[in-house]
Amino acid sequence: MIRIAPTLQIAFALVFITCAMLVLIDSLFQVFPDPDAQAMRVRTALAHTVAAHAAALAQQRDVRTLEQMLAAVRKQNMSVRSLAVRRADETVVAQAGDHAKAWGEAAGEESTLTNVIVPLSSGSDHWGRVEVAFVPDARSFLARALHHPRSIVLLSIVPLGLLLFWVYMKRALLHLDPAAVIPQRVRLAFNVMTEGVAVLDHRGRVLLVNDALHGLHAAASVDPIGKALSALPWLAPSLAADPREHPWNLAMREGKSVTNYAIELRNEATVGRKVAVNCAPILDERGAVRGCLATFDDVTELHLANQQLSATLVELQTSQQEIERKNRELEHLATHDVLTGCLTRRAFFDRMTRAFQDARDQGTALSCAVLDIDRFKSVNDTLGHATGDRVVQEIGRQLQVSFRGTDIVGRCGGDEFFIGMPGCDLEAAARIAEAMRQAVELECGARVPGAAKLKISISVGVAGLEQHDISLAHLLERTDQALYAAKSAGRNRVAKAAAADSGAEQSVVG
Repeated sequence: MIRIAPTLQIAFALVFITCAMLVLIDSLFQVFPDPDAQAMRVRTALAHTVAAHAAALAQQRDVRTLEQMLAAVRKQNMSVRSLAVRRADETVVAQAGDHAKAWGEAAGEESTLTNVIVPLSSGSDHWGRVEVAFVPDARSFLARALHHPRSIVLLSIVPLGLLLFWVYMKRALLHLDPAAVIPQRVRLAFNVMTEGVAVLDHRGRVLLVNDALHGLHAAASVDPIGKALSALPWLAPSLAADPREHPWNLAMREGKSVTNYAIELRNEATVGRKVAVNCAPILDERGAVRGCLATFDDVTELHLANQQLSATLVELQTSQQEIERKNRELEHLATHDVLTGCLTRRAFFDRMTRAFQDARDQGTALSCAVLDIDRFKSVNDTLGHATGDRVVQEIGRQLQVSFRGTDIVGRCGGDEFFIGMPGCDLEAAARIAEAMRQAVELECGARVPGAAKLKISISVGVAGLEQHDISLAHLLERTDQALYAAKSAGRNRVAKAAAADSGAEQSVVG
């Protein structure tokens, strides 16, 4: 059995009453015009007009012109089937169309809707008449009845009136008591909840709110029943500009829950409240959405706790970064010479040992250079240790700009420096060392304050890794031998170490 909603039943009744009133009023006062009567008046007027012209032409005995006039009238009026001027003795004077056939179908001699008769007189003498046959209406009785103005109005009132009455009744009943659909026991249950609760109809209008929702905002105490939740003044500023994106509208449109929709409610006198909105659609037994249940959870304290936790984590991260920076500084101080910035002896040998092993394992080139400052003791004795430290510092700076970033530069004694050059063979290492030696001779002395005329030079020994170098110590030993050869040759020059098994002497580059 089909169940019709009460509002629709009332709308049907109102439409029936309206139609009945219109029929009664029309029967009493003829409000709606009769199409047949209107057509009869128009056709009679046309026939009288034709009769007036026909009388004038008939008196003039101008039959040709009379027939032309009748033909013109028939041509101009598609509803005219035929026309004729007939004498009193039934003789047809002039006609247009197959008048014998059209008029022969007429019953009687009185004017009808399809056959109109207008008498022709001359003074008091009746000498003939004008006959106008009109095309009969081929429509059925039902079709003609449906085209009657009264029928058109009534048929229009039924769907339109039904819709308007139904909409009006729904709105009227909603505004009279929109919350009446919520049982009292449900209201009491919602008031026990600590979360704010709002029950909405399918249009997003409020049917019920609990006490907790009234406490969310200073302006929330105003009764919102029957109003759109999205348009509440205290809530609207916290929502998206497009109402379709509001969580309750999303839940009803998509037919599924929307959770943890974050908004911030602001009062002029208090700080903003963080609120998490959860919405679930309310479905009927057929699965159609009938409304929505929206909850408002005040998470301000949780938000503040999270902010405090985030701030603490930032502080911890900052402290950790500072500790890492300090550790890097300590590591740098532990592995680098304070005066020159070069690696310390221990750090140099640690890195050089790894480079030596990599070169042996991968079969790549590796060269090593060792240098010291010529006659450095005399510099300390004549100019002082401060000037001597500045000379060492300038040599260290020159080493760092002369060698590659991948080279290993270390200070291993007072004026002694070691350089490891991974991937560099003996000849290339000797060229780099010679260029560095020349730069020291030309530039370093001029950069030492108080010793502008001081001539600084270095002696350099260079050795390349060979198969017979079974250890880093063996390679460095050959490098030391090359340095000794450079000093023996007169200092301020570069000497290359001889092959480990050749027995040849060291070769001096410059």
